[in-house]
Parts: sequence; structure tokens; C-alpha cells
Amino acid sequence: MIEFKLDDLLWERRKTAEEVKMATGISAATLSNIRNGKNTNISIKTLDKLCKYFHCRVSDILEYVPDIQ
Repeated sequence: MIEFKLDDLLWERRKTAEEVKMATGISAATLSNIRNGKNTNISIKTLDKLCKYFHCRVSDILEYVPDIQ
């Protein structure tokens, strides 16, 4: 399963979702869905904007966690 780590980045960088929205143009709804793990279809464009904003790698935003069986 893929887990989003956007909340961790926001906390570490002391940023708000509103600041990210204003700087990147990513909608509040999209950011909320990512933060709540509801967005299963995040675009490469959105990932690119987040990486540019946070000066980070995709792996800082997404993480693969194996399913426990």
C-alpha cells in the first residue's frame, strides 16, 4: 500500500496546508485528500509541485508499506 507523508512534511517544515495551496496552486480539496489518504490518483504534476515547494524527493511524500497478511 502507498502511504502519503504530507502531514509529516508540513509538521517538519512548519508549514500549513494554506501556505502550500497559495504557493503551489494545488487546491485545498486535493491537499486535504492527500493528507487524509483519500486521494488514490495523485497526478505527477501535483507531486512535482509538492517536491519543488518542499525541495524534496517523491519518497519524502510517498512511501510503500507492504500489506500485512
